[in-house]
Amino acid sequence: MNDSPLGFYVHVPFCTVKCSYCDFNSYAGIEDMQAEWLAAALVEAKLWAPRLMGRRVSTIFIGGGTPSLLSGDSVSRLLDEIRRRIDIDQDAEITLEANPESVEPERLNAYREAGVNRISMGVQSLDASELVFLDRIHSAARAEWAFETIRSAGFDNVNLDLIYGLPCQSLETWQSTVERVLGWNGHGPDHLSCYALTVEEGTPLAARVTAGRVIEADPDLVADIADWTSERLMRAGFEQYETSNYARDGLRCEHNLIYWRNQEYAAIGPGAHGFVDGARYQVVRSPRVYIDRLRPDHELGQVPEGLPSPAIVGAERPSERENLIDTLTSGLRLMEGVDESSLPDTYDEFRPTLDWAVDSGLARRADGRLSLTRRGHAVANEIFVRLLEVAPA
Repeated sequence: MNDSPLGFYVHVPFCTVKCSYCDFNSYAGIEDMQAEWLAAALVEAKLWAPRLMGRRVSTIFIGGGTPSLLSGDSVSRLLDEIRRRIDIDQDAEITLEANPESVEPERLNAYREAGVNRISMGVQSLDASELVFLDRIHSAARAEWAFETIRSAGFDNVNLDLIYGLPCQSLETWQSTVERVLGWNGHGPDHLSCYALTVEEGTPLAARVTAGRVIEADPDLVADIADWTSERLMRAGFEQYETSNYARDGLRCEHNLIYWRNQEYAAIGPGAHGFVDGARYQVVRSPRVYIDRLRPDHELGQVPEGLPSPAIVGAERPSERENLIDTLTSGLRLMEGVDESSLPDTYDEFRPTLDWAVDSGLARRADGRLSLTRRGHAVANEIFVRLLEVAPA
């Protein structure tokens, strides 16, 4: 029996507006399905309980989509069901994602009462033209009000998501956004996730880039923004512990650390991806199909890898080599890097590539660990592509 701790992810597919750059499994205009979604998620949590017996859950992450569209009662019922059936650490980190336009004091108080102890809010920008480009429907004033409301509800572990590298963005507009959020409520957030915009295939933004209607940001400017951000947040008391993530007072996102350390996590909800007992699996993306498959009268067919949910549509058991690639490409995003002594013999295939990274000043070795340098983090994708291109021995 595997008794190592794991994370638990819940996917909420509802959004008020579908942003053009977003490739997450989220939908606008299906809010009337919330009750059915909740009923299905409760069933799926129940189905997973026997499979997770003997495992303790150290983090729960309710993501989306926009989970802050859920009522307090829905979140309470969801967490109560998970706690009732699965061994959750008493001090587990329980995160709920929010958007400024859907933050409401009554809901926040209910989330807090239900056990949520961390809020992650998608602000992205405080510049009006950038918000329009990103299809965000909140204003800078609403975002600040939402942050203050979250603090007033008693949350002392709050993350803000920000995006840089927009086609319409200058270093000055990015600096303005960062400086303003650092001053919110006299202290600013406890955690910042500062992501460079990625043009994801299949999104409306990708179509606009392909058609030439949007010109991607200058890579040199994006690098300058990343450098300034790292330096400014360090001066503000943040520790950069991952390529895009910064924490104050040790308040790292423990759930995301599970992903980056290639550890295991169960996942429920439409479009969710999980990793349990060495198997990676995917839940069906369509919210309607997801709901239908978890109805009591649904005829249970063959579930991949013997996994417990009829909403699971695919699963695979990565080879040792594939798992090692996942460990390297995720773990090297962390400032702590990877422990080379803990890696399997398959690692020898990749040593020449990583020796090249060290010789090029993109990585360093110290105390048995391999980690990227600051310059290496700036070109991490180049290193990862080289790792993926290594031919099997």
